[in-house]
Order: sequence, then C-alpha cells, then structure tokens
Amino acid sequence: MQTDNLNVFDLDGTLIKVNSFKEISKKLVIMLLKKRKVIPLLNLISWYSVRKLYFIKHLKFKQQVVDIFEKTLTEEEKQNIVQVVLRENINRDIFEQMLNADNCVINTTAPFAFVSRMSFRENVVVISSLDYNNNLPDSANHGPGKVENLKAYFKNKNVRVSNFYTDSADDQELVNFSVNAFMVKDGCLKKVK
Repeated sequence: MQTDNLNVFDLDGTLIKVNSFKEISKKLVIMLLKKRKVIPLLNLISWYSVRKLYFIKHLKFKQQVVDIFEKTLTEEEKQNIVQVVLRENINRDIFEQMLNADNCVINTTAPFAFVSRMSFRENVVVISSLDYNNNLPDSANHGPGKVENLKAYFKNKNVRVSNFYTDSADDQELVNFSVNAFMVKDGCLKKVK
C-alpha cells in the first residue's frame, strides 16, 4: 500500500448511514433476549445505566458492550449481526468509491470487534477503536486520535491522505491533515477542502 497516497473513509454516517455501535448494540439486546441470556442482558442494562448517569466514559461503556458481544454470541451470530447492519445501511455511492479506490483505509471510532467482521474488499486497512492487536496510541480513535493512529499504524512512513471522506465535524483534524476532504450530507458528497 502506498502510504503517501491514501484514501481514508469514516464508517458511521459515511460508508453507512447509521451509527454502527448503536445499531449493533440494539441487535445484541434482541439476540440476548431471544437466547434468554439474562445475566449478560442485565449486565448490559447496568452498564448502559451507569453510562447514562455519566459515571463512566463512553469508551469504558463501549468496551463493556464489546466484551458482552464477544463472550455471549457465537461467531456466526456476531458475523450475522454485523453483516445485517452493514448491508441494510450502506451508503451506496460512497461505498462504491471506496471499493474502486486504491490504498483504502477505514478510520472509525466504531469498535474493531464490529468493523473487523464487516465485508469490505481485500487490502482495506481498518483503524478503529479498541483495537488491541495494533497497540495504537488512542484506543478511542476519536478526533486528533484518528491522525495519531493513522500515522502510528503506518509507522510514520510518509503518511499522506489524498482524499478523506467523513460526515462529522469531529474529524476536523483529519480534514486538516488531508489534501482533499469531502463531507457526506444526506448521502451526497460536498468538497470541503
């Protein structure tokens, strides 16, 4: 992969039209109910309540949801939930651009446990939150952390983002780091840099 000519895509709101963490979490709750997994369901509800009361940060809550997802579902169930969320919410035009581009990176705050199970094409690099396999500097992969993690992933080897696609002002640091940047709004692209 040419690290000096990257095409970087955000996931939530960009490649797909929804927040994947919320959608997968909802499907996790439904699956736990169907399987009558009472203890994991109560744990999930407890963690959600603690988060809503602001006793823990969002990243801690996200980690707990991922832990429940990983420990209570079969691999087939995990794959099915993630693929349904991807398939039902694809932003077709942006997704096609990603499929046709070279040197693609998906850089997202969605958990690695979810994104790594989504079907993209071969040679698409995924940089996401809670990715303990790559030992990246910002486990949340949010805001300036997206730039830090991108550089760290490629070991600072002439990293240059030619095109960046996002839907969020939270990605301003990555917009600034990119040569060209595009904002997705209502499924349409608008060049912002």
